[in-house]
Amino acid sequence: MAGRPHSVFEMREKLAFRSYEKFEIDETIAILLEAGHLNDSIYCRSYAEARIKRMRLGPQRIKTDLKRKGFDETLINETLSELFPDDDVEMSVALEAAEKKARYLNNDMDEKVIKRKLYDHLTRRGFSPEIARRVALDQFATVLAGMSKLYG
Repeated sequence: MAGRPHSVFEMREKLAFRSYEKFEIDETIAILLEAGHLNDSIYCRSYAEARIKRMRLGPQRIKTDLKRKGFDETLINETLSELFPDDDVEMSVALEAAEKKARYLNNDMDEKVIKRKLYDHLTRRGFSPEIARRVALDQFATVLAGMSKLYG
């Protein structure tokens, strides 16, 4: 288990891959849960927070990543509703992601091309199409200000 935290699902998969019997896996999982070494709710939240902070991902992308890790749908939805209580939070994270992306775009590009690239980038990162549109179109001046700081 050393290295990084694991979800219960990941731990089951890891032990099964190493050819442990089902009863051994169940027993090990029970011991780890009781000792507090496996805690899906804490791991789910910390994983999601890290994805927001480090990678500036939106709720849909985080949800997909958490599903892949085997977290329960209810736990995922609860976690995301706590981390993204309203559109303002998602909008703020999306704006940060767009500003970061804008730094790497060519300042000579047509405005429509830049807006399209920003929109595509945000939707791939898991932001709702509405938030991506609002940031790429409505907040374009703010994002452009970030670009002009870079190109001065």
